[in-house]
Amino acid sequence: MRVILYKRHKASCEHRGDKTWQRCGCAVWMAWHLNGQHRKSAKTNVWATAQKLAAKIEKDHTDERLGTTTPGAPITVKDAIKIFTDSKRGEDLAPNTLGKYALTLSRLQAVCDTEGIYHVKNITLSVLTTWRAKWPFESPLAKRNNQERVKGFFKFCVNAGIIQTNPCAQLSSIQIKSDEATRVRPFEPKEYQKILAAVGKSGLQPHNAARVKACMQLQRWSGLSLVDAVCLPTAGLVQAGDSFRVVTKRAKTGTAINNNIPPALGQELLKVKNGNQSYIFISGAATPKGAVSTFDKMYRQVFRAAGVDGTSHMLRHTFSVELLKAGVDIRKVSKALGHSSVTITEKYYSKWNKAQQDILDGDLATAW
Repeated sequence: MRVILYKRHKASCEHRGDKTWQRCGCAVWMAWHLNGQHRKSAKTNVWATAQKLAAKIEKDHTDERLGTTTPGAPITVKDAIKIFTDSKRGEDLAPNTLGKYALTLSRLQAVCDTEGIYHVKNITLSVLTTWRAKWPFESPLAKRNNQERVKGFFKFCVNAGIIQTNPCAQLSSIQIKSDEATRVRPFEPKEYQKILAAVGKSGLQPHNAARVKACMQLQRWSGLSLVDAVCLPTAGLVQAGDSFRVVTKRAKTGTAINNNIPPALGQELLKVKNGNQSYIFISGAATPKGAVSTFDKMYRQVFRAAGVDGTSHMLRHTFSVELLKAGVDIRKVSKALGHSSVTITEKYYSKWNKAQQDILDGDLATAW
């Protein structure tokens, strides 16, 4: 990698036409190509000072690429991320959680590439604050969760002796409104149909597209979480004549679920080909956790193709909200979801609880 220096001349500078002119007082900038084109101010107007900084950036990159750093030398961002990720894998975290860490840290790596930062010790509070201001998250809760993953990474680096000081220690916290943590957004009917229509246009292989479409519908009409849907055993789909029901236990709580599903969906689930007679979706080529991670990636691919900002859990929300909007008692919805208590259901879905509100309205009118 080569760092190119150039002058960004002031409008009043008489050498504006020559970016290599070194003897004026205009700022020196650097440009290099690493996973894309990057430009950065050298924060000096002295060409010789900028040359030293450029040489250091080039050397750091060469050492990191060739593995020629000396023992005891500062750890690169890339290596620190690998060490941290290996540690998290050892904690036996869910694939989805590991995926979130990987995505967050890949974004941190991209920022470091842009800023010419190779050693994790050179990441400063200023760099993190500027990066945070550019995060694309609309939800403050998502932003806070992302920040917690970043903080977890740097806390690990300090504890592991990779860095001496934590640049996140003074990073301000993200304020969450009281209702943000329990905010629920189901898919609108038009969004749901748009998502199903996009499965065939998402670039997935035909057999994977069929599995994903069936799994999405299973979540929508049974209320299963992604892990419970993907890992549903064949015995969990019970047929009685033309009717079908899903009988299983939630992986998270162990509570029972026993829900009817539309007959057409039952027939579609019977047609899913996965090469494993024990499960509807798991082929046996990967562990259950690996299969869930694979489905999560394919879901995101479909959401992008549909142009919808969504997650797999929003299908579970859609199941719940549509039942409540139809007047189904929240206690029945709680049972259908496999919640351990109706209090949990009320925490997330109380504002859609039409049936209970109608009962309350009637009682109040009677009291009048």
